[in-house]
Amino acid sequence: MAGAAGFEPAVPGLGGRCIIQAMLHARSREHALLKKSAPKMSTLRRAIRCHEAGEASGEHMASNMSDLPNPYGEDDLPGSSESALERRVRIRDSQRVFWTKIATIRWSGLARISVSFAAVLATLVLASGRGGELVYVGVALFALQAVLFFPAMLASSFAQMSARDRLQLKIGRTRSMEAYPGVERILNTLQERTLRERTRLICALLAAGALNSEDNFETGTILASILFGLAVFLGSISIINTLQLERRIPMIDSDFPLLSMHAPTLHQSTLKRALTDLVVAHLDPETAGAWDDWVLGLENKVRSNQTPESAVEHLLRVLHLNHLGLLDDSRLISESKRVFRVAAIDDLNNNESKFCYRTLRRLMAHTRAWQPGLFRLIDRLEDAALRGHASLIESPWRLDLDIPPRCSQGQGDLFVMIHNHSGRESQIEVDIIAADGEPHQQTLRLNPPVSRQPKKPAKIGEEGNDIVDVLARLIDNSLVLWIGLAWPTGSTGSKPVQVNMRGPTGETLSAFVVQTTLSSGFNPEGATEKMLDAAVAVRRIAISVAD
Repeated sequence: MAGAAGFEPAVPGLGGRCIIQAMLHARSREHALLKKSAPKMSTLRRAIRCHEAGEASGEHMASNMSDLPNPYGEDDLPGSSESALERRVRIRDSQRVFWTKIATIRWSGLARISVSFAAVLATLVLASGRGGELVYVGVALFALQAVLFFPAMLASSFAQMSARDRLQLKIGRTRSMEAYPGVERILNTLQERTLRERTRLICALLAAGALNSEDNFETGTILASILFGLAVFLGSISIINTLQLERRIPMIDSDFPLLSMHAPTLHQSTLKRALTDLVVAHLDPETAGAWDDWVLGLENKVRSNQTPESAVEHLLRVLHLNHLGLLDDSRLISESKRVFRVAAIDDLNNNESKFCYRTLRRLMAHTRAWQPGLFRLIDRLEDAALRGHASLIESPWRLDLDIPPRCSQGQGDLFVMIHNHSGRESQIEVDIIAADGEPHQQTLRLNPPVSRQPKKPAKIGEEGNDIVDVLARLIDNSLVLWIGLAWPTGSTGSKPVQVNMRGPTGETLSAFVVQTTLSSGFNPEGATEKMLDAAVAVRRIAISVAD
Protein backbone atom coordinates (compact mmCIF):
# COMPACT_ATOMS: atom_id res chain seq x y z
CA MET A 1 0.00 0.00 0.00
CA ALA A 2 1.36 3.42 -0.87
CA GLY A 3 2.47 5.58 2.04
CA ALA A 4 1.24 9.02 2.98
CA ALA A 5 3.87 10.58 0.76
CA GLY A 6 2.50 8.73 -2.25
CA PHE A 7 5.38 6.32 -2.75
CA GLU A 8 5.84 2.61 -2.26
CA PRO A 9 9.04 1.37 -0.58
CA ALA A 10 11.36 -0.58 -2.89
CA VAL A 11 11.91 -3.15 -0.14
CA PRO A 12 8.67 -4.19 1.63
CA GLY A 13 8.81 -3.52 5.34
CA LEU A 14 11.32 -0.62 5.25
CA GLY A 15 8.82 2.16 4.59
CA GLY A 16 7.72 2.64 8.20
CA ARG A 17 11.30 2.55 9.53
CA CYS A 18 12.50 5.13 6.99
CA ILE A 19 9.62 7.47 7.89
CA ILE A 20 10.40 7.20 11.63
CA GLN A 21 14.11 7.92 10.97
CA ALA A 22 13.18 10.95 8.88
CA MET A 23 10.94 12.28 11.68
CA LEU A 24 13.67 11.80 14.29
CA HIS A 25 16.20 13.47 12.02
CA ALA A 26 13.86 16.43 11.45
CA ARG A 27 13.24 16.68 15.20
CA SER A 28 16.98 16.74 15.91
CA ARG A 29 17.42 19.50 13.32
CA GLU A 30 14.68 21.59 14.94
CA HIS A 31 16.27 21.04 18.32
CA ALA A 32 19.64 22.15 16.95
CA LEU A 33 18.18 25.32 15.45
CA LEU A 34 16.46 26.26 18.71
CA LYS A 35 19.53 25.67 20.81
CA LYS A 36 21.88 27.29 18.23
CA SER A 37 24.74 25.77 20.14
CA ALA A 38 25.83 22.89 17.90
CA PRO A 39 28.09 23.71 14.96
CA LYS A 40 27.04 22.84 11.42
CA MET A 41 29.74 20.18 11.03
CA SER A 42 28.39 18.32 14.06
CA THR A 43 24.91 18.28 12.55
CA LEU A 44 26.33 17.02 9.25
CA ARG A 45 28.23 14.22 11.02
CA ARG A 46 25.07 13.17 12.86
CA ALA A 47 23.13 13.11 9.59
CA ILE A 48 25.82 10.96 7.97
CA ARG A 49 25.83 8.58 10.94
CA CYS A 50 22.02 8.34 10.82
CA HIS A 51 22.14 7.64 7.09
CA GLU A 52 24.77 4.93 7.60
CA ALA A 53 22.75 3.44 10.44
CA GLY A 54 19.65 3.42 8.24
CA GLU A 55 21.55 1.66 5.47
CA ALA A 56 22.90 -0.92 7.91
CA SER A 57 19.44 -1.48 9.35
CA GLY A 58 17.99 -1.79 5.83
CA GLU A 59 20.62 -4.36 4.91
CA HIS A 60 19.88 -6.29 8.10
CA MET A 61 16.13 -6.28 7.42
CA ALA A 62 16.67 -7.21 3.76
CA SER A 63 18.81 -10.15 4.85
CA ASN A 64 15.93 -11.36 7.01
CA MET A 65 13.34 -10.64 4.32
CA SER A 66 12.85 -14.32 3.51
CA ASP A 67 11.58 -14.90 7.06
CA LEU A 68 8.74 -12.40 6.68
CA PRO A 69 5.37 -13.16 5.03
CA ASN A 70 4.65 -11.52 1.69
CA PRO A 71 1.19 -9.87 1.77
CA TYR A 72 0.99 -9.76 -2.04
CA GLY A 73 0.87 -13.54 -2.44
CA GLU A 74 3.67 -13.57 -5.03
CA ASP A 75 7.41 -13.37 -4.69
CA ASP A 76 8.77 -10.48 -6.70
CA LEU A 77 12.17 -10.57 -5.03
CA PRO A 78 15.29 -11.13 -7.13
CA GLY A 79 16.14 -14.81 -7.39
CA SER A 80 12.55 -15.95 -6.87
CA SER A 81 11.47 -18.22 -9.75
CA GLU A 82 8.07 -19.41 -8.52
CA SER A 83 5.16 -17.45 -7.11
CA ALA A 84 2.96 -18.60 -4.26
CA LEU A 85 0.11 -19.27 -6.69
CA GLU A 86 2.38 -21.32 -8.95
CA ARG A 87 3.50 -23.40 -5.97
CA ARG A 88 -0.12 -24.00 -5.02
CA VAL A 89 -0.93 -25.04 -8.59
CA ARG A 90 2.02 -27.45 -8.61
CA ILE A 91 1.02 -29.02 -5.28
CA ARG A 92 -2.64 -29.40 -6.17
CA ASP A 93 -1.76 -30.65 -9.62
CA SER A 94 0.41 -33.39 -8.15
CA GLN A 95 -2.51 -34.43 -5.92
CA ARG A 96 -4.83 -34.36 -8.94
CA VAL A 97 -2.48 -36.57 -10.94
CA PHE A 98 -2.17 -39.02 -8.03
CA TRP A 99 -5.90 -39.49 -7.50
CA THR A 100 -6.62 -39.46 -11.24
CA LYS A 101 -4.20 -42.34 -11.76
CA ILE A 102 -5.99 -44.32 -9.05
CA ALA A 103 -9.43 -43.47 -10.48
CA THR A 104 -8.38 -44.50 -14.00
CA ILE A 105 -6.81 -47.85 -13.15
CA ARG A 106 -7.70 -50.40 -15.81
CA TRP A 107 -11.23 -51.77 -15.45
CA SER A 108 -11.97 -49.36 -12.58
CA GLY A 109 -14.66 -47.55 -14.58
CA LEU A 110 -16.32 -50.83 -15.51
CA ALA A 111 -16.12 -51.91 -11.87
CA ARG A 112 -17.90 -48.75 -10.70
CA ILE A 113 -20.70 -49.27 -13.22
CA SER A 114 -21.04 -53.01 -12.51
CA VAL A 115 -21.11 -52.63 -8.73
CA SER A 116 -23.70 -49.84 -9.03
CA PHE A 117 -26.07 -52.07 -10.99
CA ALA A 118 -25.32 -55.09 -8.77
CA ALA A 119 -26.16 -53.12 -5.61
CA VAL A 120 -29.55 -52.02 -6.96
CA LEU A 121 -30.40 -55.51 -8.24
CA ALA A 122 -29.43 -57.07 -4.90
CA THR A 123 -31.63 -54.55 -3.08
CA LEU A 124 -34.58 -55.40 -5.34
CA VAL A 125 -34.10 -59.10 -4.58
CA LEU A 126 -33.94 -58.39 -0.85
CA ALA A 127 -37.04 -56.18 -1.02
CA SER A 128 -38.99 -59.00 -2.67
CA GLY A 129 -38.33 -61.21 0.35
CA ARG A 130 -36.29 -63.81 -1.54
CA GLY A 131 -32.98 -62.74 -0.01
CA GLY A 132 -33.72 -64.01 3.45
CA GLU A 133 -31.13 -62.81 5.94
CA LEU A 134 -28.61 -61.71 3.31
CA VAL A 135 -29.19 -58.00 3.77
CA TYR A 136 -25.51 -57.61 4.61
CA VAL A 137 -24.73 -58.43 0.96
CA GLY A 138 -26.55 -55.29 -0.16
CA VAL A 139 -24.80 -53.28 2.56
CA ALA A 140 -21.43 -54.63 1.39
CA LEU A 141 -22.16 -53.79 -2.25
CA PHE A 142 -23.14 -50.20 -1.47
CA ALA A 143 -20.11 -49.85 0.82
CA LEU A 144 -17.85 -51.18 -1.96
CA GLN A 145 -19.52 -48.75 -4.32
CA ALA A 146 -18.65 -45.85 -2.00
CA VAL A 147 -15.04 -47.05 -1.77
CA LEU A 148 -14.78 -47.14 -5.56
CA PHE A 149 -16.33 -43.67 -5.85
CA PHE A 150 -13.98 -42.06 -3.32
CA PRO A 151 -10.81 -41.77 -5.50
CA ALA A 152 -12.87 -40.44 -8.42
CA MET A 153 -14.46 -37.83 -6.15
CA LEU A 154 -11.04 -36.68 -4.89
CA ALA A 155 -9.68 -36.59 -8.44
CA SER A 156 -12.61 -34.40 -9.51
CA SER A 157 -12.24 -32.08 -6.51
CA PHE A 158 -8.52 -31.57 -7.07
CA ALA A 159 -9.15 -31.10 -10.80
CA GLN A 160 -11.57 -28.28 -10.02
CA MET A 161 -9.15 -26.61 -7.61
CA SER A 162 -6.21 -27.06 -9.98
CA ALA A 163 -8.13 -25.63 -12.94
CA ARG A 164 -9.33 -22.64 -10.91
CA ASP A 165 -5.78 -21.87 -9.80
CA ARG A 166 -4.34 -22.46 -13.27
CA LEU A 167 -6.77 -20.00 -14.83
CA GLN A 168 -5.84 -17.38 -12.24
CA LEU A 169 -2.21 -17.40 -13.33
CA LYS A 170 -0.95 -14.61 -15.52
CA ILE A 171 0.76 -15.25 -18.84
CA GLY A 172 4.21 -13.78 -18.65
CA ARG A 173 3.04 -11.90 -15.51
CA THR A 174 1.28 -9.41 -17.79
CA ARG A 175 -1.91 -10.92 -19.25
CA SER A 176 -4.61 -12.71 -17.34
CA MET A 177 -6.01 -15.97 -18.72
CA GLU A 178 -9.49 -14.66 -17.95
CA ALA A 179 -9.15 -12.54 -21.11
CA TYR A 180 -9.42 -15.73 -23.18
CA PRO A 181 -12.88 -17.14 -23.93
CA GLY A 182 -13.97 -20.39 -22.34
CA VAL A 183 -12.84 -19.89 -18.73
CA GLU A 184 -16.34 -19.95 -17.23
CA ARG A 185 -17.34 -22.99 -19.26
CA ILE A 186 -14.38 -25.01 -18.00
CA LEU A 187 -14.93 -24.03 -14.37
CA ASN A 188 -18.68 -24.72 -14.59
CA THR A 189 -18.05 -28.12 -16.17
CA LEU A 190 -15.67 -29.12 -13.40
CA GLN A 191 -18.00 -27.78 -10.71
CA GLU A 192 -20.91 -29.77 -12.12
CA ARG A 193 -18.77 -32.89 -12.24
CA THR A 194 -17.67 -32.43 -8.63
CA LEU A 195 -21.31 -32.09 -7.55
CA ARG A 196 -22.20 -35.29 -9.41
CA GLU A 197 -19.28 -37.12 -7.80
CA ARG A 198 -20.35 -36.04 -4.33
CA THR A 199 -23.98 -36.87 -5.08
CA ARG A 200 -23.30 -40.46 -6.10
CA LEU A 201 -20.92 -40.99 -3.16
CA ILE A 202 -23.47 -39.66 -0.65
CA CYS A 203 -26.23 -41.73 -2.26
CA ALA A 204 -24.14 -44.90 -1.92
CA LEU A 205 -23.42 -44.17 1.75
CA LEU A 206 -27.06 -43.36 2.53
CA ALA A 207 -28.25 -46.50 0.75
CA ALA A 208 -25.79 -48.59 2.75
CA GLY A 209 -27.05 -46.92 5.92
CA ALA A 210 -30.68 -47.61 5.01
CA LEU A 211 -30.03 -51.32 4.45
CA ASN A 212 -27.91 -51.53 7.58
CA SER A 213 -30.74 -49.99 9.62
CA GLU A 214 -33.19 -52.54 8.25
CA ASP A 215 -30.79 -55.35 9.15
CA ASN A 216 -29.81 -54.25 12.67
CA PHE A 217 -33.03 -52.78 14.02
CA GLU A 218 -36.47 -54.22 14.57
CA THR A 219 -38.54 -52.83 11.73
CA GLY A 220 -42.03 -53.59 10.70
CA THR A 221 -43.13 -54.46 7.21
CA ILE A 222 -43.97 -50.88 6.30
CA LEU A 223 -40.71 -49.38 7.59
CA ALA A 224 -38.68 -52.16 5.95
CA SER A 225 -40.39 -51.46 2.61
CA ILE A 226 -39.64 -47.76 2.99
CA LEU A 227 -35.96 -48.46 3.72
CA PHE A 228 -35.65 -50.85 0.77
CA GLY A 229 -37.40 -48.36 -1.50
CA LEU A 230 -35.10 -45.58 -0.28
CA ALA A 231 -32.04 -47.73 -1.00
CA VAL A 232 -33.29 -48.51 -4.52
CA PHE A 233 -34.04 -44.82 -5.17
CA LEU A 234 -30.61 -43.70 -3.96
CA GLY A 235 -28.93 -46.49 -5.91
CA SER A 236 -30.76 -45.42 -9.08
CA ILE A 237 -29.54 -41.84 -8.65
CA SER A 238 -26.04 -43.20 -8.21
CA ILE A 239 -26.35 -45.23 -11.43
CA ILE A 240 -27.54 -42.22 -13.44
CA ASN A 241 -24.64 -40.09 -12.24
CA THR A 242 -22.17 -42.93 -12.78
CA LEU A 243 -23.23 -43.41 -16.40
CA GLN A 244 -22.77 -39.68 -16.98
CA LEU A 245 -19.43 -39.42 -15.20
CA GLU A 246 -17.76 -42.51 -16.63
CA ARG A 247 -18.13 -41.29 -20.22
CA ARG A 248 -15.09 -39.06 -19.82
CA ILE A 249 -12.69 -38.24 -16.99
CA PRO A 250 -11.28 -34.70 -17.33
CA MET A 251 -7.71 -33.49 -16.98
CA ILE A 252 -6.01 -36.83 -17.58
CA ASP A 253 -3.78 -35.36 -20.30
CA SER A 254 -0.37 -34.30 -19.06
CA ASP A 255 0.39 -31.92 -21.95
CA PHE A 256 -2.92 -30.03 -22.18
CA PRO A 257 -5.03 -30.81 -19.08
CA LEU A 258 -7.85 -28.36 -19.86
CA LEU A 259 -8.06 -28.95 -23.61
CA SER A 260 -10.73 -31.68 -23.55
CA MET A 261 -13.19 -29.41 -21.69
CA HIS A 262 -12.93 -26.42 -24.03
CA ALA A 263 -15.47 -25.71 -26.74
CA PRO A 264 -15.03 -22.81 -29.20
CA THR A 265 -17.45 -20.00 -28.45
CA LEU A 266 -16.08 -16.86 -30.11
CA HIS A 267 -14.22 -16.79 -33.41
CA GLN A 268 -13.58 -14.57 -36.39
CA SER A 269 -15.84 -14.95 -39.43
CA THR A 270 -12.87 -14.45 -41.76
CA LEU A 271 -9.83 -16.67 -41.21
CA LYS A 272 -6.70 -14.77 -42.22
CA ARG A 273 -4.45 -17.78 -41.63
CA ALA A 274 -6.88 -20.63 -41.98
CA LEU A 275 -5.23 -23.45 -40.04
CA THR A 276 -3.63 -21.28 -37.36
CA ASP A 277 -6.82 -19.36 -36.62
CA LEU A 278 -8.83 -22.59 -36.52
CA VAL A 279 -6.39 -24.32 -34.15
CA VAL A 280 -6.17 -21.31 -31.82
CA ALA A 281 -9.98 -21.05 -31.67
CA HIS A 282 -10.09 -24.59 -30.25
CA LEU A 283 -7.40 -24.08 -27.58
CA ASP A 284 -8.32 -23.73 -23.93
CA PRO A 285 -7.26 -20.47 -22.21
CA GLU A 286 -4.12 -21.97 -20.65
CA THR A 287 -2.92 -23.52 -23.92
CA ALA A 288 -3.90 -20.41 -25.91
CA GLY A 289 -1.76 -18.26 -23.64
CA ALA A 290 1.18 -20.64 -23.99
CA TRP A 291 0.65 -20.63 -27.77
CA ASP A 292 0.85 -16.83 -27.91
CA ASP A 293 4.07 -16.86 -25.89
CA TRP A 294 5.48 -19.59 -28.15
CA VAL A 295 4.74 -17.62 -31.32
CA LEU A 296 6.29 -14.47 -29.82
CA GLY A 297 9.38 -16.48 -28.87
CA LEU A 298 9.86 -17.53 -32.50
CA GLU A 299 10.75 -13.99 -33.57
CA ASN A 300 14.48 -14.77 -33.84
CA LYS A 301 14.04 -18.45 -34.75
CA VAL A 302 12.51 -18.12 -38.23
CA ARG A 303 14.13 -17.52 -41.59
CA SER A 304 14.62 -13.96 -42.80
CA ASN A 305 11.86 -14.30 -45.39
CA GLN A 306 9.33 -15.51 -42.81
CA THR A 307 7.37 -14.18 -39.87
CA PRO A 308 6.50 -16.33 -36.85
CA GLU A 309 2.87 -16.45 -37.98
CA SER A 310 3.66 -17.51 -41.56
CA ALA A 311 6.15 -20.13 -40.35
CA VAL A 312 3.62 -21.66 -37.97
CA GLU A 313 0.97 -21.73 -40.71
CA HIS A 314 3.40 -23.53 -43.03
CA LEU A 315 4.21 -26.03 -40.28
CA LEU A 316 0.53 -26.81 -39.69
CA ARG A 317 -0.02 -27.32 -43.42
CA VAL A 318 2.81 -29.83 -43.77
CA LEU A 319 1.64 -31.58 -40.61
CA HIS A 320 -1.76 -32.06 -42.24
CA LEU A 321 -0.15 -33.36 -45.44
CA ASN A 322 1.92 -35.70 -43.28
CA HIS A 323 -1.31 -36.89 -41.66
CA LEU A 324 -2.76 -37.60 -45.12
CA GLY A 325 0.34 -39.62 -46.03
CA LEU A 326 1.46 -37.28 -48.82
CA LEU A 327 4.64 -36.35 -46.95
CA ASP A 328 6.84 -38.66 -44.89
CA ASP A 329 8.57 -37.64 -41.67
CA SER A 330 11.86 -36.76 -43.38
CA ARG A 331 10.06 -34.44 -45.81
CA LEU A 332 8.18 -32.96 -42.85
CA ILE A 333 11.47 -32.03 -41.18
CA SER A 334 12.96 -30.65 -44.40
CA GLU A 335 9.88 -28.48 -44.95
CA SER A 336 10.18 -27.22 -41.39
CA LYS A 337 13.80 -26.25 -42.00
CA ARG A 338 12.67 -24.05 -44.89
CA VAL A 339 10.93 -21.67 -42.47
CA PHE A 340 12.61 -22.29 -39.08
CA ARG A 341 16.17 -21.91 -37.88
CA VAL A 342 18.13 -24.61 -36.07
CA ALA A 343 17.04 -23.50 -32.59
CA ALA A 344 13.36 -23.85 -33.47
CA ILE A 345 13.93 -27.24 -35.13
CA ASP A 346 15.62 -28.47 -31.96
CA ASP A 347 12.60 -27.39 -29.93
CA LEU A 348 10.24 -29.12 -32.35
CA ASN A 349 12.20 -32.37 -32.02
CA ASN A 350 12.33 -32.10 -28.23
CA ASN A 351 9.36 -34.03 -26.84
CA GLU A 352 9.66 -32.10 -23.56
CA SER A 353 8.83 -28.81 -25.29
CA LYS A 354 5.32 -27.46 -24.87
CA PHE A 355 4.88 -27.28 -28.65
CA CYS A 356 6.80 -29.91 -30.60
CA TYR A 357 5.94 -32.28 -33.44
CA ARG A 358 4.29 -34.66 -30.99
CA THR A 359 2.07 -32.11 -29.27
CA LEU A 360 1.27 -30.23 -32.49
CA ARG A 361 0.00 -33.47 -34.02
CA ARG A 362 -2.28 -33.86 -31.02
CA LEU A 363 -3.60 -30.31 -31.37
CA MET A 364 -4.26 -30.90 -35.06
CA ALA A 365 -6.13 -34.12 -34.24
CA HIS A 366 -8.16 -32.24 -31.62
CA THR A 367 -9.07 -29.49 -34.11
CA ARG A 368 -9.81 -31.99 -36.88
CA ALA A 369 -12.26 -33.83 -34.62
CA TRP A 370 -13.99 -30.56 -33.74
CA GLN A 371 -14.15 -28.98 -37.21
CA PRO A 372 -13.72 -31.54 -39.99
CA GLY A 373 -15.40 -29.11 -42.40
CA LEU A 374 -12.36 -26.92 -43.08
CA PHE A 375 -10.12 -29.96 -43.42
CA ARG A 376 -12.54 -31.40 -45.98
CA LEU A 377 -12.23 -28.14 -47.94
CA ILE A 378 -8.43 -28.34 -47.82
CA ASP A 379 -8.50 -32.00 -48.84
CA ARG A 380 -10.71 -31.21 -51.84
CA LEU A 381 -8.43 -28.32 -52.79
CA GLU A 382 -5.38 -30.59 -52.56
CA ASP A 383 -7.14 -33.24 -54.67
CA ALA A 384 -8.14 -30.65 -57.29
CA ALA A 385 -4.54 -29.39 -57.45
CA LEU A 386 -3.14 -32.90 -57.92
CA ARG A 387 -5.71 -33.83 -60.60
CA GLY A 388 -5.74 -30.44 -62.30
CA HIS A 389 -9.49 -30.00 -61.95
CA ALA A 390 -11.11 -27.52 -64.33
CA SER A 391 -12.63 -25.48 -61.48
CA LEU A 392 -9.10 -24.71 -60.30
CA ILE A 393 -7.15 -24.45 -63.56
CA GLU A 394 -9.68 -22.92 -65.98
CA SER A 395 -12.32 -20.95 -64.02
CA PRO A 396 -11.60 -17.31 -63.03
CA TRP A 397 -13.45 -17.84 -59.74
CA ARG A 398 -13.65 -20.89 -57.49
CA LEU A 399 -16.20 -21.36 -54.71
CA ASP A 400 -16.27 -24.32 -52.36
CA LEU A 401 -18.17 -24.81 -49.13
CA ASP A 402 -18.81 -27.42 -46.47
CA ILE A 403 -21.47 -27.93 -43.82
CA PRO A 404 -21.94 -30.94 -41.52
CA PRO A 405 -24.42 -33.46 -42.91
CA ARG A 406 -26.21 -33.39 -39.54
CA CYS A 407 -26.53 -30.50 -37.09
CA SER A 408 -27.81 -30.74 -33.54
CA GLN A 409 -29.15 -28.19 -31.07
CA GLY A 410 -30.17 -25.95 -33.99
CA GLN A 411 -26.59 -24.93 -34.77
CA GLY A 412 -24.07 -25.63 -37.51
CA ASP A 413 -20.76 -24.33 -38.89
CA LEU A 414 -20.51 -23.36 -42.54
CA PHE A 415 -17.04 -23.05 -44.12
CA VAL A 416 -16.63 -21.20 -47.42
CA MET A 417 -13.41 -20.97 -49.48
CA ILE A 418 -13.15 -18.49 -52.38
CA HIS A 419 -10.33 -18.15 -54.94
CA ASN A 420 -9.97 -15.13 -57.20
CA HIS A 421 -8.17 -16.25 -60.37
CA SER A 422 -9.46 -13.36 -62.48
CA GLY A 423 -6.17 -11.49 -62.24
CA ARG A 424 -7.66 -8.28 -60.81
CA GLU A 425 -8.94 -7.12 -57.45
CA SER A 426 -12.72 -7.13 -57.21
CA GLN A 427 -15.34 -6.66 -54.54
CA ILE A 428 -17.86 -9.47 -54.45
CA GLU A 429 -21.03 -10.20 -52.52
CA VAL A 430 -21.73 -13.54 -50.87
CA ASP A 431 -25.33 -14.36 -49.98
CA ILE A 432 -25.89 -17.11 -47.42
CA ILE A 433 -29.53 -18.23 -47.38
CA ALA A 434 -30.60 -20.74 -44.73
CA ALA A 435 -34.17 -22.02 -44.94
CA ASP A 436 -36.01 -21.15 -41.69
CA GLY A 437 -32.69 -19.96 -40.28
CA GLU A 438 -31.99 -17.16 -37.85
CA PRO A 439 -31.25 -14.99 -39.75
CA HIS A 440 -32.76 -16.26 -42.95
CA GLN A 441 -30.23 -14.45 -45.17
CA GLN A 442 -26.78 -12.97 -44.65
CA THR A 443 -25.04 -10.77 -47.23
CA LEU A 444 -21.29 -10.22 -47.00
CA ARG A 445 -19.26 -7.77 -49.11
CA LEU A 446 -15.75 -9.09 -49.47
CA ASN A 447 -12.48 -8.36 -51.25
CA PRO A 448 -10.79 -11.71 -51.88
CA PRO A 449 -7.07 -11.51 -52.66
CA VAL A 450 -5.83 -12.22 -56.16
CA SER A 451 -4.49 -15.75 -56.42
CA ARG A 452 -2.10 -17.09 -59.05
CA GLN A 453 -3.95 -19.76 -60.98
CA PRO A 454 -2.22 -23.12 -61.45
CA LYS A 455 -1.52 -23.99 -65.08
CA LYS A 456 -1.18 -27.75 -64.71
CA PRO A 457 -1.65 -30.51 -62.12
CA ALA A 458 0.72 -30.32 -59.18
CA LYS A 459 3.15 -33.13 -58.40
CA ILE A 460 4.75 -34.40 -55.20
CA GLY A 461 8.39 -33.33 -55.12
CA GLU A 462 8.44 -31.65 -58.57
CA GLU A 463 10.55 -28.52 -58.49
CA GLY A 464 8.48 -25.41 -59.13
CA ASN A 465 5.23 -27.37 -59.08
CA ASP A 466 5.41 -29.23 -55.79
CA ILE A 467 2.09 -29.86 -54.07
CA VAL A 468 3.37 -28.29 -50.84
CA ASP A 469 4.16 -24.98 -52.55
CA VAL A 470 1.03 -25.01 -54.71
CA LEU A 471 -1.25 -25.79 -51.78
CA ALA A 472 0.45 -23.16 -49.61
CA ARG A 473 -0.04 -20.53 -52.30
CA LEU A 474 -3.67 -21.48 -52.85
CA ILE A 475 -4.56 -21.42 -49.14
CA ASP A 476 -2.65 -18.22 -48.37
CA ASN A 477 -4.29 -16.39 -51.29
CA SER A 478 -7.81 -17.57 -50.61
CA LEU A 479 -10.67 -16.10 -48.61
CA VAL A 480 -11.92 -18.51 -45.95
CA LEU A 481 -15.17 -17.82 -44.09
CA TRP A 482 -16.33 -19.52 -40.90
CA ILE A 483 -20.03 -18.74 -40.53
CA GLY A 484 -22.21 -19.95 -37.68
CA LEU A 485 -25.74 -20.93 -38.69
CA ALA A 486 -28.70 -21.22 -36.34
CA TRP A 487 -32.28 -22.46 -36.54
CA PRO A 488 -35.18 -22.07 -34.08
CA THR A 489 -35.19 -24.39 -31.08
CA GLY A 490 -36.95 -27.63 -31.85
CA SER A 491 -36.43 -27.46 -35.62
CA THR A 492 -35.82 -30.86 -37.19
CA GLY A 493 -35.58 -32.35 -40.65
CA SER A 494 -33.64 -31.53 -43.80
CA LYS A 495 -32.74 -27.87 -44.32
CA PRO A 496 -31.20 -26.44 -47.52
CA VAL A 497 -28.44 -23.85 -47.35
CA GLN A 498 -27.69 -21.80 -50.47
CA VAL A 499 -24.54 -19.75 -51.06
CA ASN A 500 -24.46 -17.29 -53.98
CA MET A 501 -21.36 -15.39 -55.09
CA ARG A 502 -21.99 -12.26 -57.18
CA GLY A 503 -19.44 -10.13 -58.99
CA PRO A 504 -18.93 -6.33 -58.93
CA THR A 505 -21.74 -5.74 -61.44
CA GLY A 506 -24.16 -8.11 -59.74
CA GLU A 507 -23.66 -11.08 -62.06
CA THR A 508 -23.71 -14.51 -60.43
CA LEU A 509 -20.23 -16.00 -60.44
CA SER A 510 -21.07 -19.23 -58.66
CA ALA A 511 -23.83 -20.75 -56.56
CA PHE A 512 -24.16 -23.86 -54.42
CA VAL A 513 -27.01 -25.51 -52.54
CA VAL A 514 -26.19 -28.01 -49.79
CA GLN A 515 -28.41 -29.94 -47.41
CA THR A 516 -28.08 -30.51 -43.69
CA THR A 517 -30.36 -32.44 -41.36
CA LEU A 518 -31.36 -30.97 -38.00
CA SER A 519 -31.71 -33.52 -35.22
CA SER A 520 -32.53 -33.26 -31.54
CA GLY A 521 -31.03 -36.63 -30.58
CA PHE A 522 -27.58 -38.14 -30.97
CA ASN A 523 -25.51 -36.44 -33.61
CA PRO A 524 -21.96 -37.52 -34.49
CA GLU A 525 -21.06 -33.89 -35.18
CA GLY A 526 -22.88 -32.37 -32.20
CA ALA A 527 -21.02 -30.34 -29.56
CA THR A 528 -20.97 -33.06 -26.90
CA GLU A 529 -19.98 -35.78 -29.34
CA LYS A 530 -17.28 -33.54 -30.82
CA MET A 531 -15.77 -33.04 -27.37
CA LEU A 532 -15.69 -36.80 -26.84
CA ASP A 533 -14.29 -37.44 -30.32
CA ALA A 534 -11.64 -34.77 -29.84
CA ALA A 535 -10.56 -36.28 -26.52
CA VAL A 536 -10.38 -39.77 -28.06
CA ALA A 537 -8.44 -38.49 -31.08
CA VAL A 538 -5.90 -36.73 -28.87
CA ARG A 539 -5.41 -39.83 -26.74
CA ARG A 540 -5.08 -42.04 -29.84
CA ILE A 541 -2.35 -39.79 -31.25
CA ALA A 542 -0.60 -39.78 -27.86
CA ILE A 543 -0.65 -43.58 -27.66
CA SER A 544 0.62 -44.00 -31.24
CA VAL A 545 3.46 -41.52 -30.66
CA ALA A 546 4.39 -43.23 -27.39
CA ASP A 547 4.48 -46.63 -29.11
